[in-house]
Amino acid sequence: MRTDSRQPQRTAAQLAGAVASGRGVAEALHLDRRGTEPDAGIVADALARFLVARCDSRHAGWRVVRQVVVDSAADAPWERCARRAIPDVAQDLLRISAEGGRTRLVRVQHIAAQRRAERIAEHVDRVAVLADLGLDPRTVSDQRWADALSSAVSARSREQVARAVDAALPH
Repeated sequence: MRTDSRQPQRTAAQLAGAVASGRGVAEALHLDRRGTEPDAGIVADALARFLVARCDSRHAGWRVVRQVVVDSAADAPWERCARRAIPDVAQDLLRISAEGGRTRLVRVQHIAAQRRAERIAEHVDRVAVLADLGLDPRTVSDQRWADALSSAVSARSREQVARAVDAALPH
């Protein structure tokens, strides 16, 4: 007779399906339990999709950066860039899971916002954004620009975005 009242552990496919429906996220954040399993990528991918989609509603810094980009009249492919951020976030999740312990939702949500900002950076007119933020135009590499927008997702206001971008770019 079984005396253990715990639920049997879900398979990776079951957990990924639950995460896709917005359930089981807390369980999925325990990727360290599955990190060495061959199907850990299935859970990481589902969790990455969830986190990337959630940026628009749950990450204030991403919303501020997005609004700055929209205000600059950029015609950015938002959904395509979001889809392209998913594999990056999934890899980050697997890397973090190798560190051991439960992964904090706030940490991985922030990483998802950073990856979205990096992906949108190539579609943004730097000169227009810098001018819109009241910053002097600068010539910077694509990677430096992506890093600057990524660092700006910590901001909670337009002024903080301007300070973060200014600090991340050479003068």
